Amino acid sequence: GMLPMISHLGAMLPNVVGATFARRMRGIPAVGLAVIGDGGTSTGDFHEALNIAAVLDVPVIFLVENNHWAYSTPNALQFKCSKLSDRANGYGIQGKTIRATNAIEVYREVKAIAETVRTKREPYLLETLTYRLIGHAAYDTADYVPDSELNEWLKEDPIAVMRGEIVSRGIIGEPDLALLEKEWSDHVSAEVNRAIKVEKVTPGGIDWSSYAANRPVPVLPAAEYADLTAVQAVNAALDTALRADDSVVLIGEDIGSYEGPFKATKGLFASYGRERVIDMPLAESGFTGFALGCAAMGMRPVVEMQFSDFSTDAMTQIGVNAGTYHFRTGKNLPLTIRMPGGGGLSYGPFHSMDLENLFGTFPGLKIVYPSTVEDYFRLLLASIYDDNPVLFFESKYLYRRIRGPVSFDGSVTNLDSVRARIAREGTDLTILAYGAMFHEALEAAERAASGSGVSVEIVDPRILKPFDWETLSSSVAKTHRLMVVHESWKTASLGTDFIAGIAERNFFDLDAPPMHIAAPDNPVPFAPELEAVHRPGVETIVRGIEKLLEY
Repeated sequence: GMLPMISHLGAMLPNVVGATFARRMRGIPAVGLAVIGDGGTSTGDFHEALNIAAVLDVPVIFLVENNHWAYSTPNALQFKCSKLSDRANGYGIQGKTIRATNAIEVYREVKAIAETVRTKREPYLLETLTYRLIGHAAYDTADYVPDSELNEWLKEDPIAVMRGEIVSRGIIGEPDLALLEKEWSDHVSAEVNRAIKVEKVTPGGIDWSSYAANRPVPVLPAAEYADLTAVQAVNAALDTALRADDSVVLIGEDIGSYEGPFKATKGLFASYGRERVIDMPLAESGFTGFALGCAAMGMRPVVEMQFSDFSTDAMTQIGVNAGTYHFRTGKNLPLTIRMPGGGGLSYGPFHSMDLENLFGTFPGLKIVYPSTVEDYFRLLLASIYDDNPVLFFESKYLYRRIRGPVSFDGSVTNLDSVRARIAREGTDLTILAYGAMFHEALEAAERAASGSGVSVEIVDPRILKPFDWETLSSSVAKTHRLMVVHESWKTASLGTDFIAGIAERNFFDLDAPPMHIAAPDNPVPFAPELEAVHRPGVETIVRGIEKLLEY
């Protein structure tokens, strides 16, 4: 039940809540212990974790080691409450402050609290008062610490206190203890010297992969759907996974009885209940970290970001914590995050962003972006059963604008086997486009063909990371021209990366400079008249085709 840490210490707390929840769901008696310092209680994840644990009745002991200094910042500049345990009242849970200089007393307190929360199934906030007797790190001389204060706390050095307890209780005599201490010190020195002589790590002996190898994918019940919209395909895929696999849980805001803002979870709360379809507080970082903890314990959580824009609140959990998880631990993290994004609906700058570019910079994340109804269904199931964190981007614009059948034989696609799709054969020009822009590109290609006989090949990448370079490179080798179209911003984008990659692979195949059509580097405007200009469309693509063919 141990979770790996990251330096963003507050971000660890939701992981513990999710892991404890998951273990109890799987029938494993569990109490969580989340340890953090006084400085870490100032982070948003600290508050989100306590609130989520309280709302979901997850038995986690939040143990705050208050050593009075957050690096060089004293308590007086960190918080105004007299005791950190007073914050428990704000979450409707129990809290307590104890002096933590005697290990035996701390043990007794924690043992009693653990028995309480195990029985009552509720979180607990325990503040333990101690003092940091040296600097924060090797380079910190702690000159900011008042000598008088330090000298008082040195009298209660927990190691010295415990040593005194052992001797005073007659557990061991002073001479024998001194001999043991010398033995331990000599042992540590010997091991340090041995470690220094060990051959250093070599790059050639390291597995540099940021992705876990996928285990065999399951066979699920077959299903036939004659005519689905894209959002109905999402709903059907979620229903299929929930029905077949108890390890799958849905996590998000308003996904329960309200059934989500786009009704992607319609009927699922009624069918599977609150333990499988979990309405969360408005705390993207908190519930994403919760999902990470569930995944670390072997579950397959599916997080819904109400809008992909809101995922920026969970950047640390997604990019830093989840993205690096396999590289740091060698373990799997089967976490899927659904990202409804994109414009075309006049939702304004905070509900219209496509953020695949942003998350594309992080190692260890897989990025899926379907363009067809069948892929909304199949690739979502493939993402759920991938053993890595997967960001599943969904164009909100397409939710009810495209329809199609889905024939599912029960075989879940292995995401590693998915390749880019040649959606339209052509000889004069290759267009790479995905999501809503895929359909704009198809219409532009048809218009170019009917108007001047231009033969355009359309490549639907389906998976943006890791990217299928072979399919795109082969297409460009045939057509000698490339256009990349997406509705996210152009600068520092995946589109720019795709063009650079083709320049490396196909430089001498190109008869014209690659063209990149994307949104300008401005926030997405609210007014439909402005969004129509901001967002690429058929006319822009047609003009691009004409310009590329002039070379």
